[in-house]
Amino acid sequence: MQAIRFGFLSAVLVSGLPACSYFMGDDGMFRDREGDYIVAPSIEPLAIPGDLDSFTLDELYVIPPAPPAGQNVFVKAPTPNPLDISVREGVVVQKFGERRWIVVGAEPAQVWPRLKDFWSNAQIPVAAEDAMAATMTSEWIGDEGSRNKYQARIEPGLHSGNSEVYLLQVSETSVASIDTTVVWPEESTDMQREYDMLDRVSVYLADRTDLYRASSVSLLAGSIQAASKSNVVRSGGGLVLTMRIDMDRAWSQMSQSLDNANINVIESNREAGEFQVRYAGEVDEEDRPGFFARLFRRGNKEDDNARIFDMKLTAEGDMISVTAVVADGANDTELQELLIRTLHSNLI
Repeated sequence: MQAIRFGFLSAVLVSGLPACSYFMGDDGMFRDREGDYIVAPSIEPLAIPGDLDSFTLDELYVIPPAPPAGQNVFVKAPTPNPLDISVREGVVVQKFGERRWIVVGAEPAQVWPRLKDFWSNAQIPVAAEDAMAATMTSEWIGDEGSRNKYQARIEPGLHSGNSEVYLLQVSETSVASIDTTVVWPEESTDMQREYDMLDRVSVYLADRTDLYRASSVSLLAGSIQAASKSNVVRSGGGLVLTMRIDMDRAWSQMSQSLDNANINVIESNREAGEFQVRYAGEVDEEDRPGFFARLFRRGNKEDDNARIFDMKLTAEGDMISVTAVVADGANDTELQELLIRTLHSNLI
């Protein structure tokens, strides 16, 4: 029985070979047509009678003219910038001292129409909006004698793809007249009213995070600056982290970034804008020392490869630059660049 079955199967397979060639061969019914376009003939374009409109017709696949003899046809495309994977999804209220702002995981041009919707939904009339400056200003609201005015401002976040929303408030009693143009102060005249309105805005924006995934972008907001406030740039012999924020916030952000990255801070000097840290590069979670090992720093893998870095925060105009050099003067460009990128990715 086994021999009969084997013979029958072999006969079927052999008899099927011509059929496979018939269907899949060069002349088969289902042959590979990948290169057919190379030898495809050209046909005359479609002729439209003169009494009919033809403006809606266009060539979908335009064949470019042949390049001059000896000219290189292929152009090497530039290497794309690496994707910023540090975008914070959702909506978070950040606090620094008495300052508060909203961080939204969306581009400023995506947040703009959502912010406009907030004022409409809250039935707060908008007196003015400036897409170039990314600001919206409300009318005076409330009872006479205790009316308030608010200004919302959208700025790019620390990471590409994030936005920051700020709010300012002025009271009727803080201006000479509500009919004059308001000169907006650096801080609100009533911080609690600012916080209350900021909370209302954050709740509204958080309820609409699904809309940021769509291509809902205001045309008027197309000119809003979208470049992130922090960047990693090459300068001299290594990388430098730049931040378009004030020194107080930059120091706080660096302290938070070092903590988020589990980088050991040996000492710090706020007045001088300096940190000294021990850094060994990225360590796998399974190899990361426990609490007591990090506390006593004895004989663990992280210390074996670690170097001491001197970090410096320097103010240059409206920009803060963060540099890092090996404390003993050694040249370790790879680890220095990894440290700067790690600090950047852990900013919030």
